[in-house]
Amino acid sequence: MNEHGTTPAEPDPHLVATRGDGVRLPSWMTGEDAATPLTRGERFRLRWRRQRGKRHVALVAVLALALIGGTVVLGRVTVDRIRAGTAATSSSLSPSPPPISQVGEPRDLFAGTVGADFAVGEAGIVLPRATAQGPFTAREVGAALSRVRAALVQARLDLSMIVGDPEPFLALLAPATRDRLRPDFDGAAFLNYATRSDSRQHPEETRVRGDMRYRATTAEDGTPVLEITTEYVWMYAYDVARTAPGRAGLATIRDRVVWFVPRPDGLPAARRGLWLVSAEAATNNVDCARLAEGFFVVQSWVGGSGSFQPC
Repeated sequence: MNEHGTTPAEPDPHLVATRGDGVRLPSWMTGEDAATPLTRGERFRLRWRRQRGKRHVALVAVLALALIGGTVVLGRVTVDRIRAGTAATSSSLSPSPPPISQVGEPRDLFAGTVGADFAVGEAGIVLPRATAQGPFTAREVGAALSRVRAALVQARLDLSMIVGDPEPFLALLAPATRDRLRPDFDGAAFLNYATRSDSRQHPEETRVRGDMRYRATTAEDGTPVLEITTEYVWMYAYDVARTAPGRAGLATIRDRVVWFVPRPDGLPAARRGLWLVSAEAATNNVDCARLAEGFFVVQSWVGGSGSFQPC
């Protein structure tokens, strides 16, 4: 309330100024300075201000394109990383194979032994290169070596001999020597060149390593013969208790056998073919009592080095 006793009116909030307020507009709004020439600096600033909007639009467009490109690259990298991570995770989460000691699972009894590097079965019987020797041609030498190899397979690896049938082996020899060797199988002498196992316990796998060599010579009666000497280590794996170490199931025999193949010229049919001249062998980790009976069986595991003694 003023001195006159009246209440002043509320100001209009939208009213900024009136003509009587003395507010002066800038000359660039009224056009008063249009006739005044601009300096070089003012003309530059004017062009800068006029083009500033266009530059903003261009800058925004460039930033937008950069952002889109970065997003695509980042997305691709992220997808690749996710895929790689998923593959790695899938690989790392693959179940591990069960330990070999698990009951009911097979195990490699040769692991950690010299037999781990031996060939399996007859693959370990590799023939030497056949060359001519004396009166024997290279072809005749090759045929004689093949005969010896077949006899080794039949004597040490074939199931018929393992279960106690020597006839397939004897059939590979010259007829005149079959009757001489057959009595060996009534005892244990044949174990120097052949393997028979207990009917209740057969080897599950056999590993072999050795060599074969030959030379031309003459028999006692002066007959030209090809002498072939074989020396092999035969390792037989038997299933043993899981509490026993793997090597406890390995029974080994090392033999040295000399074979003759005579020149057939002038010989009767009964003397032609393969002859077994001599054989010797040594064993390890074998049941000596059963060996004396003519059976090649792994020694029962009793622990310690006592289970790995030769007979």
